[in-house]
Amino acid sequence: MSNLKKFEEYVIAPGETLLELLETNCMTQLDLANKTGITKKTINEIIKGKAPITPATALKLEYVFNIRASFWNNLESDYRESLERKKDMDSIIEDEKYLINIPYLEMSKRNWDYIEKTKDPIEKVINLRKFFGVASLSFDTELKKKLAFRKKNNENFSLESLYCFLRYGEIESNKDKYPKYNTELLKEKAKEIRLLANTSFLESLHNIKEILKSCGVSLVYEPHLPHTYINGVSYKISCDKAIIMISDRGKRDDILWFTLFHEIAHLIKHSKKEIFIDDDNIDKTEIELEADNYAKNILIKDTEYNNFIKNNRYTEKQIKDFAKANNVNTGIVIGRLQKDGIVSWSDFNNLITRL
Repeated sequence: MSNLKKFEEYVIAPGETLLELLETNCMTQLDLANKTGITKKTINEIIKGKAPITPATALKLEYVFNIRASFWNNLESDYRESLERKKDMDSIIEDEKYLINIPYLEMSKRNWDYIEKTKDPIEKVINLRKFFGVASLSFDTELKKKLAFRKKNNENFSLESLYCFLRYGEIESNKDKYPKYNTELLKEKAKEIRLLANTSFLESLHNIKEILKSCGVSLVYEPHLPHTYINGVSYKISCDKAIIMISDRGKRDDILWFTLFHEIAHLIKHSKKEIFIDDDNIDKTEIELEADNYAKNILIKDTEYNNFIKNNRYTEKQIKDFAKANNVNTGIVIGRLQKDGIVSWSDFNNLITRL
């Protein structure tokens, strides 16, 4: 049994303390009524926990027992809070049904805020409520409707896991201050970020974060959370700030670079009211294709790429030279060739940086 549950089962009313004082001072309820001007009925109800000790009553008790009014007020306040927590226990137990689909153990291993290691279901529910900043774990129905199609396309997809991933990003993004989000500045700064693509993504992660921060965009990189099946997420977290989340799904450096610019494209080109959640398992919409094309072209210009693939024969040296000429790491070139079916997924993998 949870320690919290044990505590809530033994809630002591302030009236019990008052009754002990009456007995200690050899006073009756009628005596107290006469000394305070409070009716005997009210005194009796206070002792039984049916009536509260009001601030006015607390002052009168201070005069009678020489115990400060703040003591009685705090006693009453703590008691009422305990009663509410006892009532809340029912809703906590009701929320336990959501635990089966929430990756609590994985979240605790990652030391996410509020998610303390515990096996107690009651403590898990309380920690998750704090994590999500909600009074109940019944998840948002509007977002649930929008994401319902993902479950149809992938039986193993977990909406609850996705909620956890999104909330983690939100919490992390709130740990720092950002200037107001600026789309036009992001367009320009994307070119600056592109200059870093000759390095590995993780090597440049700090610099990328700082550049995006100057545009009012928070970048959160987090290892893939099981059953979310997503590479990246982007949306306006508020009217003043945007967020990009990138996971390491696929465990390839070139995927991280592509995902980054794909999400930047969403922020620059598409609705600021939508949450864009991207993976390879969903049929591509026109918006997703537009974001793909932006990412492809900013990493390797189509004209340069099309000229390169004309010869239809590739060596490691040719690929390395092309990558150097276009200021990208070789993995980005290989990833583009593999994705377009120019070379097989097994070709040139030695040139790709694995995570």
